[in-house]
Amino acid sequence: MYPYKEYLITSKDIFPVDVFIQDNLKSYIDVKSHYHDSIEILYMLKGTCQQQINGHSLILQKNDIIIINSGDIHATICERNVEVRILVFKFLPELIQTNLKNFNETKYLLSFLNLPKNKNAFITEEAVEHERISHIIIEIYKEFLDQKKGYEICIKGYIYQLITYLIRSDLFSVYIDESAEKNLAVLQPLLQYIESHYKDNITLEQAAKITNMSYYHLSRYFKKVIGSNFKEYLDYVRVIEFEKLMISQEITISRAALETGFSNISSFNRVYKRVRGYPPKSIKQKVQRNKQKINIPSQS
Repeated sequence: MYPYKEYLITSKDIFPVDVFIQDNLKSYIDVKSHYHDSIEILYMLKGTCQQQINGHSLILQKNDIIIINSGDIHATICERNVEVRILVFKFLPELIQTNLKNFNETKYLLSFLNLPKNKNAFITEEAVEHERISHIIIEIYKEFLDQKKGYEICIKGYIYQLITYLIRSDLFSVYIDESAEKNLAVLQPLLQYIESHYKDNITLEQAAKITNMSYYHLSRYFKKVIGSNFKEYLDYVRVIEFEKLMISQEITISRAALETGFSNISSFNRVYKRVRGYPPKSIKQKVQRNKQKINIPSQS
């Protein structure tokens, strides 16, 4: 049987995370070979299971933790009549991908996100940081279950802690590209300027003056270093600021769009859907659902 692609989490999800307990109390656990865009963390709470990853097989026992990379072909097989409980945590890489403003942070995240095939982090109970790592995974599960106000940023914070302890346990190496660091340093004044002036009509000509480059040189250089062109990056920053505004204030979509630098609502709708893959009304609905959960009456 060929592996299939799983689409439980996609880029269309406002918060691309899923956390749940998988057990065999009601049905036998036999997850066929599949792959997905998300990173998956398995924490064995009880029993044992066979985990197959990219053609290799290993046995997970109670308290073992394994991280399955995005795109890895994997399957889970458990013995019948043996009680098994697995805490499963999945998230899309884009949840922690930064906009590359700070290389000191980015180098750790990119090293984690770009782990090579067959380099899955496997944490046994004897590992130096096992207690801290297992505690973080449990806390992520609690936050996702309760979904109290601010749970999204709390979970992201726990992911950063998790990566830190994986590094300190030497479970993966930090890749430092000195040339990339130098390239980012050249653009640092411009990136900081964008963060402070995203509401303004910043042109590529203005950006070129800030970096002391020609119009054409900056256009090519920016695309090479950041991975998107100047306009796409500016749109991305504005979308992020729009979402912050929607979450933190009682405000309409049109007003939030204008306050974050978009000239009109039609261009905003087009840009937002291109960046996120779904219309901006989705985040408004998300905010309303969260208010209902924490009993905050709407003032609109």
